[in-house]
This record gives sequence, structure tokens and C-alpha cells, in this order.
Amino acid sequence: MKVTLIDYTGAGAPDPASYAAGLLIFTKNTRLEMDLTSVEKYQNAPKDSQETELAYMANTIPSSWEFVDYTFMIQDVTRAFTHQLVRTRTASFAQQTMRVLNVNGWGYGAGPSIKDDMLRNQMYNDTMESIAKSYDDLIDEGAAIEDARGVLPTNIHTNIVMKANLRTMAEMVTKRSSPRTQGEYRDFIEAVKVEMIRVHPWVRLFLERDFNRAAKDLDEMIQKLPDNIASEYKTNMIKLVDQMRKG
Repeated sequence: MKVTLIDYTGAGAPDPASYAAGLLIFTKNTRLEMDLTSVEKYQNAPKDSQETELAYMANTIPSSWEFVDYTFMIQDVTRAFTHQLVRTRTASFAQQTMRVLNVNGWGYGAGPSIKDDMLRNQMYNDTMESIAKSYDDLIDEGAAIEDARGVLPTNIHTNIVMKANLRTMAEMVTKRSSPRTQGEYRDFIEAVKVEMIRVHPWVRLFLERDFNRAAKDLDEMIQKLPDNIASEYKTNMIKLVDQMRKG
């Protein structure tokens, strides 16, 4: 997996972090002031002043978070993962096609219960090689690419571009940080956090809020509970943690 931030609010500005922070703060204060000089005032404010405003915003109504955007190029991920990713209704996507593009030589992923076991991994790889040969043979025999793709596996690698605002990204990080989330999705979450913090260091305030950290710690504790603890008790604890994540 490779996640690259290819565009974001403030890209090209002398100080992208201050530019985006100032815009965010301005949109929060528009009820009291609505003029262009206010935008520049907040964008040129001292870092500590911006941080104070942002810390408050990170724990209040999130509607103004939608004015800061991020666009990612996501490469070499499985379609099993992107099938989940594109359910994010408030993001935009552009994905590599398999309908008209011959994906000869495609790569694929495998879950830990397969790749960490020699026999299962061999069985899995043999199956993938058989599918690859069938795909190429179908096209060589005149099958349309859009028809031949029907034999391709869910875990075939693909590339996708995603654009989302800060509100969507913060909600995604919160909901998908659970250890019960598919491993590939958790890897993606960690990668996007690194990219967002790289250009906007203050975004930690929105992605790593106190109750999110508490929920993560509780999740890890639940996973370590001994087997003799009743499953119903564990399930109820998990539900409580999920409620924390919803805010």
C-alpha cells in the first residue's frame, strides 16, 4: 500500500498549515464577522493563537471542518478494501478500471491468516496463478475484457483517488481505528494520518482527540481479557466503546 497526499487546502501557499488553519477559524467565526480581511487576519495570526482556536473547534460543532479538503492517491490496495472505502458517502472517488483495461500481470493481497501459514499461502498463490492464466486465456480467445474480468478475485490490487474534507476524515479515523476493523483499512488510516499531519501539524487536534485515545485504550484492554470472561460481557463493553466513538 502507498498513500500519497496529492492536493490539500493551502497547497502552494507560503505556509500551508497557517493558510488552512486560518480558513477553518474564519468559517467558525462567520456568525460574528464576514469580510475578507478577517480571513487574512486569522491566517496571519500567531501559531499559538491559532492552536487555541483550533483546540476549541476540535471539540465543538464540526460543520466548519468541511472547509478544509484533502486528496489522496491510494496505490496497491485490494478491491476488498476499496469496496469498503467507497461506502464513505461524503467523499469523492476515481478508481482504476477493470472494464476496458487489460490488467495482465495484476498483483494481489492476502490476509494474515493465509500469508502467515505456509500451506494456506501456497494454496492461495496456486489459485491466484490459475485465475491469472484463465484471465489471459479468455482474452487471447477473443473474450471482451469486461467479460473476462468476471474471473478476477476480490483481492486484486487496484489504485484509487479519494477527496474528502476534514470532517469526513476525522469521522473515518474515529470509526476505523478499532482493532476489529480490517487490517488493511487500519493501515490506510495510519497512512492518511501521517500525510495529513505532515502538511497540517495542527490536525492532530481533530484526529487524536482525548476520547478517541480513551476508546482505543479500552478496545485494546477488551481484546486482552481472559477467555473465562463471559462473551456477553465483552460484547456489551465493545458496544459501549463504539458509542464513545460516535461522539
